[in-house]
Amino acid sequence: MPVRTQTMRGVLSPVVMIALVILCFSPILKSQTLVGGSIFSAASDERQGSNQLWFQYQNSFKFKDRMYIDSDFGHIFNTNASDKRLNARSVFKYEITENLKIGTGMGFFWNYDRPNLMQELRFVQEINYYKDFGSSIMFHDLRIEEQIQQSSKNADDYDTRLRYRIGLSFPTETPMYFGVYDEVFKTLSHNEGEPFFSINRAGAFLGYRTYRYLSFEAHLMLEDRYSKEPGATSRSLILQIVAKHII
Repeated sequence: MPVRTQTMRGVLSPVVMIALVILCFSPILKSQTLVGGSIFSAASDERQGSNQLWFQYQNSFKFKDRMYIDSDFGHIFNTNASDKRLNARSVFKYEITENLKIGTGMGFFWNYDRPNLMQELRFVQEINYYKDFGSSIMFHDLRIEEQIQQSSKNADDYDTRLRYRIGLSFPTETPMYFGVYDEVFKTLSHNEGEPFFSINRAGAFLGYRTYRYLSFEAHLMLEDRYSKEPGATSRSLILQIVAKHII
């Protein structure tokens, strides 16, 4: 999403690093599950589904007029289950107008330290649009994802899904900004009895620009995963810490 930039000294970086360390070792988040574990072997069977902690780094590189490569790298932890995920993704984007970009790319996702090891190759096509109203910025992200999954227990799985996110970002006269958004996921399969939406994520975020090309954001999301089984909907609380970098 677009973020207004402002030149200033990067005095917040050490503070954010200290905060991340405190979060990783906080007993409230049961951080003993956030370290250790093997990415090459399965963990003992544990109840999956839990609150999550996401760490993510995103960058945007403009290598030619109207052409960008946006990449993100992340590590996801479950706070009360031994289940972690590493991911890396890059998307080539072309700027059609100042407010509109289209892109295509791919990502690799690795779920480890869990009973059923899984890796996923994900192809992405997306459209990003935003409108600046002065006091607020509205953004729309439409994404199609083709997922190819391999796991240590199940046969290969192929799926296609549609994601749409709409949100508002509110700049301030200070380096801080904030916003809200909602994202829905639609699986493009035709399994009888499947719910219309598979996932919904509603969130709010607070951001801080340390200087013109770097900002940090903290997101708090509520994620609902729907199931065709009655009463089987699961809900997770997600804390996401993001560093955004313009190269």
